[in-house]
Amino acid sequence: MIRLKVFISSVQKEMRAERIAIGAFLSTDDFLRECTVPRIFEEYPQPLFPNPKAYLDLLRQCQIYLLLVGSQYGIDAGDGLSATHEEYRLAQELKLPTLICIKGARQVKREQAVNAFLKEIEAAKHTYSRFENEAQLLDIVGERLREHIEITYSTVPLKAQIEQSALTHQSASEFERGMLDAMTYEDLDPELMLDLTASAEERDKERILPDEIPRLLLSRGYLWKDVDTLRPTVAGALLLARKPGMALPQARVQMDAFPGTDRNAEALDSEILDAPLSKAVERAVAFIRRNTPKPLIVKGLKRVKAETYPPEVLREVVVNAVAHREYSDRGIKISIEVFADRLVVSSPGLPPGGQSVSLLSSGHARPRARNPLVVQGLSWLELMDERGSGIPRMARILEQTGHPAPLFRIDHDCLVVEIRPANERGSGPSAETVGKKERNGVEHSPRGLILEEVRSSGRIATRICVQRLGIPSATAKRFLAELVEEGVLIMEGSGRSVSYSLKEPV
Repeated sequence: MIRLKVFISSVQKEMRAERIAIGAFLSTDDFLRECTVPRIFEEYPQPLFPNPKAYLDLLRQCQIYLLLVGSQYGIDAGDGLSATHEEYRLAQELKLPTLICIKGARQVKREQAVNAFLKEIEAAKHTYSRFENEAQLLDIVGERLREHIEITYSTVPLKAQIEQSALTHQSASEFERGMLDAMTYEDLDPELMLDLTASAEERDKERILPDEIPRLLLSRGYLWKDVDTLRPTVAGALLLARKPGMALPQARVQMDAFPGTDRNAEALDSEILDAPLSKAVERAVAFIRRNTPKPLIVKGLKRVKAETYPPEVLREVVVNAVAHREYSDRGIKISIEVFADRLVVSSPGLPPGGQSVSLLSSGHARPRARNPLVVQGLSWLELMDERGSGIPRMARILEQTGHPAPLFRIDHDCLVVEIRPANERGSGPSAETVGKKERNGVEHSPRGLILEEVRSSGRIATRICVQRLGIPSATAKRFLAELVEEGVLIMEGSGRSVSYSLKEPV
């Protein structure tokens, strides 16, 4: 797979938001994130005695030059040229493929030096495009880059990638790319930043240098540079801030557990979560489990406590709530309510892309991400995948464990998901069916699916659990570790090359 470095050139202050948007776009588009890597000079850490022309050195390492022209020319960097103008001339000298986007119509008032720069561009007979807003810019960049990759490298996106990119772009919120000035880099969790960066780069954490982290997070739209201060974007704060609620009070999650079936009763347990989304998910699942009665079931000759709701389902419903909520609505939080007869999770915002509740319930809804940066970050932190398989997988697990199908509804501009215990209203497998499953040695839990796969294939890895078995990465890792500890599986390799095989017959 080709990995083209795209140098994004413009006057720094004037086009800062556009550069961040392009970097985020190239990192979230299904096709372009596989083929391109955004490069923005000011994102790179500078040495104590920096080379005043270091931006030209970075350009020499790139394969595509993307120029954004606005109304300002920039500061003279020497020889009467701005840094942006110098970058353009070097790109022409290097014969780099050049994509030029000009903001505003021809009659827009610009500095005199900008008009001279545009005449030079026109004289070179470059093809350029004009844009008025961010959405137009991203459409142009996406189209031009895909065209270049197809013509030059005979590589075209798959139909599914085109559809997914279009749907994501249509439903994506610009809010998540917004710049937060109430936080700094020091408000972020170093461990989470390392985890996300290592996963995004597909490198072992030990091989990520500390000064690489801010640069890589900048290029992916999770940070922005305010003069000399690094600050998170909204998506960066949601995923990485120790306390996202400090700048985004709507990011907090309200959790209540009631003794019966009525929310008007006094709650037995309440908690407001203010944590990065990955940690909020785990704490929310723990809250639900500790406030849910554990029924006794017969397993072999023993009576043991069972889970009222499968932990994989709890994790899935919470992850979907935090990933797809409308974060621009500052007036309402995600709500998790635990009742004696049901679990209710309410997430602000209608289903992205105008999808209906009935379509969600059918399990045939196409994946659409309102917050693609958040979704991608959660994917890198191994809490979800980007294929939109979460709801069908949740429904499948509920069916396999004897639970009614999840209920979806809209209530006060919130998407509400309701899950009920097993065997309500006659739902769930019969004793005969369960007996057949047991006699045939088939166990549909994640543990059973893992063992079934490793018996048939001889070897398994976390990515196989996710891609082939539909098990969330975090769940797969937990069960694989348990099986290793029990002496059932042995672990081989290290880092991202870890795999597992049978230690002895099971």
